[in-house]
Amino acid sequence: MKQMLMLVSLAAVLATGMSAQSPFKSPEEQEAFMNVQNAASVQDRASAAVKFIADHSDSDYVGLASYMAMLSFQQLNDFENMVLYGDMVLESSPVPSVLTGTLISLAVAIPNRTREFDLDKEEKLAKAEDFAKRAMALIPTLSKMDPSMTDDAWLQTKMDFMAQCHEAIGTVQLKRENYEQAEASLRRALDMTPVPVAFTMYNLGIALSEQNKKEEAGTLFDRCSEAGGVQAGDGSDLCATLKGEL
Repeated sequence: MKQMLMLVSLAAVLATGMSAQSPFKSPEEQEAFMNVQNAASVQDRASAAVKFIADHSDSDYVGLASYMAMLSFQQLNDFENMVLYGDMVLESSPVPSVLTGTLISLAVAIPNRTREFDLDKEEKLAKAEDFAKRAMALIPTLSKMDPSMTDDAWLQTKMDFMAQCHEAIGTVQLKRENYEQAEASLRRALDMTPVPVAFTMYNLGIALSEQNKKEEAGTLFDRCSEAGGVQAGDGSDLCATLKGEL
């Protein structure tokens, strides 16, 4: 959640900077973009961004509007539209911070939506792995997204971003049934975050249990449940379910 708020805030910071260098072509274009930036809800922001892109396709702000659309659809759990607008961001030659945020978001989402018998399974996983590695190369080079951040806060933010990349790669390896490699990447992800993420612990628990490391897997599933668990479609906690099956 913290990283999501940072990525959403980034769009506002970039819009402010862009307005001085690249003025809007008309008052209508400016008003339409302000509707995106000042939307009252995530759904409103998604709708306003889609409308802006359709109505002002020649705007210098299309890439930024696509980025805001992608983040909005991510929050709405609309995977298809998230990928659609994420690809549009990548095609717009975004600034490094937007490129990195987009690569991370897609790298994390794609393997989680890839199923065992998808005909394009390996293509999706390879794409996610490539996105994660590209983001990892960019993260050390990023400038502060918010100039008011302390150096320590910015360092932790970059570590959180890097952790998401390791999580994405770990999930890719989990889907490939490369459990030892999945374990290594998911451990790195957990080591980089001060507050362990339940879903990362859930995936690491699976990687451990598949290697017959039952005791450690059980400990991870317990920690996952304590952190809020991973909710199944029926509302049950998947971590508790898997702990019971060990």
